[in-house]
Amino acid sequence: MKKAYRFRLRLGVIWLILAAAMVLSYLLISLSATPAGFPLDDAWIHQVFARTLAQNGEFAFNPGQPVAGSTSPLWTFLLAPGHWLPGFHMAWAYTLGLVFLALTANESFRLAWYLSRHRRVALAAGLFTLFEWRLVWAGASGMETILFTFGCLFLARYYLRHFPLVPPAVTDEAGTDGKPLAHDYSKFAFILGLIGGLLTLVRPEGMFLLGLAALDTGWRNRREIGRLLKIWGGIGLGWLLPVVPYAAFNYALSGSLLPNTFGAKVSGYSDLSPGGLLNFLGSALYQLFLAGPLIFLLPGLLLCWPFIKAKKLDWRGLVWPPVLLLLYSLRLPVTYQHGRYLMPLIPFLVVYGVVGSKHLLEVVKVMRLPRLAYFGPWILALVYILWWYLGAISYQFDVKLINDEQVRVAQWLAGNTPAGATVATHDIGAIGYFSARKVVDTAGLVSPEFVPIVRDQPAILAKLQALKVDYFAMLPTWYPDLHRQLESQQAQVFQPQETYLAQFGEKNMVVFKLK
Repeated sequence: MKKAYRFRLRLGVIWLILAAAMVLSYLLISLSATPAGFPLDDAWIHQVFARTLAQNGEFAFNPGQPVAGSTSPLWTFLLAPGHWLPGFHMAWAYTLGLVFLALTANESFRLAWYLSRHRRVALAAGLFTLFEWRLVWAGASGMETILFTFGCLFLARYYLRHFPLVPPAVTDEAGTDGKPLAHDYSKFAFILGLIGGLLTLVRPEGMFLLGLAALDTGWRNRREIGRLLKIWGGIGLGWLLPVVPYAAFNYALSGSLLPNTFGAKVSGYSDLSPGGLLNFLGSALYQLFLAGPLIFLLPGLLLCWPFIKAKKLDWRGLVWPPVLLLLYSLRLPVTYQHGRYLMPLIPFLVVYGVVGSKHLLEVVKVMRLPRLAYFGPWILALVYILWWYLGAISYQFDVKLINDEQVRVAQWLAGNTPAGATVATHDIGAIGYFSARKVVDTAGLVSPEFVPIVRDQPAILAKLQALKVDYFAMLPTWYPDLHRQLESQQAQVFQPQETYLAQFGEKNMVVFKLK
């Protein structure tokens, strides 16, 4: 027991050191081209909420105006200590990211160990997870993505371990009738529900992973109603404990149990047409398998099927990827920012891909191709390292883009507008953090009155005029009609001059003076 504990401790330290090296390398490569920052504007939204929470003790974007505008309140609470010391917030966000990247690698190791009972397979799964460039990107992004990834893995592994497909037939203890007692799941149910509740506070989608576990338990205990009710009761109680306070907070402010962000995202991006669904699924599969080295694990992933069919491999961890893909196709069919909503699926595919690849290597050996069996894993490792470097270049570009667009616009607003001015924008993160101005959100994340009109450009302008907004910062491609109208009125007062967005068919953010 002590030997196993020492191994886990040493391995944990190794994961942490490697994760720190991965994230810090991305940061250093980024710093060679631009100041420290984040690769997407949403990270600054979290920082605004965290700063207001740390400094004012309130969950608000604009101080004094509490709002149900965060889909990840747990991440906000974790970021808040970074604002207790001046200038510490970014270092704290990076530290959280690398810690959860290390924990994600460790969970991949433990899940692969549970499935294969093979240490080298488990180590490979952990390393391939750690070096996956999109997860390193997530660890350095300042976003909750890597925390959600870790939480999904942790919940799945906990469930598979304590609610196995083939449970122990009996325990040593006898019941009142003298017969051995069946395996007792109920003592783990509350903890499972609690993990699911905390995961829901990271992202609302977490409740569906817990729901899958509950459905699986229900099916396998359908003939034992008493036991099933006891298990479901424990899961439900554990889930409600962390979720109810935030749901009550959301309902009190917005009349909905879910945060404003959920409604705003769905209103802005939902497309249930057959063409829209097919386009999303095609783009999602591309992001998962072709925008990274995961394509090289696809043969191993496919090879899992014979072992699942022969009941030699627990298949339940593979249910989550298609279910989450289906959920996003129906409610949030977008794959922007390297498919960041899909990143939590990558470790699941890595783990099963590595487990299947072990059997693939055994087949290669039987076919008397020893060199391929020997060099195959090393070639895959080199591919991962190459893609890791390409990901670092991509991260550098993403950070520079946000710094040159949103951060620069925010700094201009801070230095060239009256202190009491109100600024409207659809990208509220950096502008809210750096401008020190009251922000109106035309995307509806923290201004829910815009959710019904999020695509109606004339209605948006009329609403801004009714609210007496002073300045409007926008990307021209977001509101092309509004851009042309305000440009014709010569209302433009600032626009960054970088030209590298032209290759993507985009134009730089523009600031218009509305009154």
